[in-house]
Amino acid sequence: MYKKILIIALLLFCLSTSLIIFAKYLLSKKEIALDQTNRTFLVRGDVKIKSSAEGSPWRQMDTSTVLEKGDIVKTSGGSKADIVIGVNTDKAVKIEENSSVEFQSINPASLNCPGGKLLVAIKKLEPKSSFVVKTPTAICGARGTGWSQEAAPAKTSICVFESSVFVQGVGAGGKPKKETYTVNEGTERVLAKDRPISEPLKIGEEDLRDWRSWSKNVEFLRDGKILVNDFERNENFNNLDGVCGSWNVFYSDDTQYCKDEITDAERMNGEGCSLKLTYDVDTKFSSYNGFFTKLMDIDVSDYKYLVFYVKGDEKAGYTTRINVELKNRNQTGRATVDDINGEWKKVVIPLNKFVGMSNFKNMREFVVVFSDINVSRKEGVIYIDDIYFAKDEVLL
Repeated sequence: MYKKILIIALLLFCLSTSLIIFAKYLLSKKEIALDQTNRTFLVRGDVKIKSSAEGSPWRQMDTSTVLEKGDIVKTSGGSKADIVIGVNTDKAVKIEENSSVEFQSINPASLNCPGGKLLVAIKKLEPKSSFVVKTPTAICGARGTGWSQEAAPAKTSICVFESSVFVQGVGAGGKPKKETYTVNEGTERVLAKDRPISEPLKIGEEDLRDWRSWSKNVEFLRDGKILVNDFERNENFNNLDGVCGSWNVFYSDDTQYCKDEITDAERMNGEGCSLKLTYDVDTKFSSYNGFFTKLMDIDVSDYKYLVFYVKGDEKAGYTTRINVELKNRNQTGRATVDDINGEWKKVVIPLNKFVGMSNFKNMREFVVVFSDINVSRKEGVIYIDDIYFAKDEVLL
């Protein structure tokens, strides 16, 4: 009797152990499969994509595009595309204008760039994985770093912003040469055809500015956020490269207006810059105006909140209430922000509170509205900073 019980217990133990191992296997397979996903995060301008299937046509790329092995992406003048790789955005690629990139493999990642410029941000690669970018003259790769790579037919320029990148020359038939070079953080080196790599030079300010802006966007994505505008660029473009500025419904009436200005006089947390909005809706006719920032067709359907910071100017006076709007291709959602005061206030609005909006794909605009029937004071100044979407946020 005891012998039978022991045998049954042993069989149950073996079965449960097998099930646990099998479950772990399935989970690991699912995790690997998800990490091979290449999602299009941003598309600016005319960007085309073509699949590897024979006879496939070029088609317009948008934020719903999922890249697959063998896909080729081309950008024209003034066009760009951001690709995020893996569920945690551990890898990201920005394809600059007038560039061509073939995604030869996904995980490990192998990209071929016959011409143009890429920015690459890698947080950490999985064991036994790799990330390599090939050009006509160089093969570059790393395990955790950030760099840009600009390819011409006879040379490749590599700028490394974080850590280091290994580089090999390309010989006959596209095969890598034996000698491996290293490009260290803060330096730029050039590898020309049939020549040794150049001596390191200091990275130019323009390249550094581009990297700082884009890498901040990537860090927000890794934290489950999409940064719309932090107002650090001091120009009429946001962090998504979308246009932003003030607007007025009745431009013929110069007694009502909204003026936008980037300022460092009022800074959230005492750092950087913020947006200063000087408004006036104090007229005898109906009036409303405000500020807009383009959202570049981003998909925020996986996000729960719109977040930004706001502050009133105690010297100039301010309204304690504003309206804000979100717009997609077909809908406009509206919400009201109350209790603005003379200190920086964090505003967290659940997306499901935007009345009139049910679809959060292909987002077009975020709008601040000053209306003569809504504001508590018809002229004044408010400041806004750090507009972003979040998957999780502390509700205030």
